[in-house]
Amino acid sequence: MATATVRESLHHLIDSIEDEELLHAYLKIIEKALPVASDPIVGYTTKGEAITKSKLVQRAREASKRVKSGEYTSQEDLEKESENW
Repeated sequence: MATATVRESLHHLIDSIEDEELLHAYLKIIEKALPVASDPIVGYTTKGEAITKSKLVQRAREASKRVKSGEYTSQEDLEKESENW
């Protein structure tokens, strides 16, 4: 069966489930099977690359550490630097 047909069949089956408990059970099964489901895409880089939730949290923590250690460019320094662009 072609992938598109399988997806269509799955969509149809999911849409026909009326038992909410069963629907949640299937969701848990899918989340365990697909790491992406437990680490969703929350954004994209300027190059169009996906950023997952865990990657975004990691980047935020690293940025916070840099700021705490004084590794940043102040607004004033950035303005001076931009005058030479």
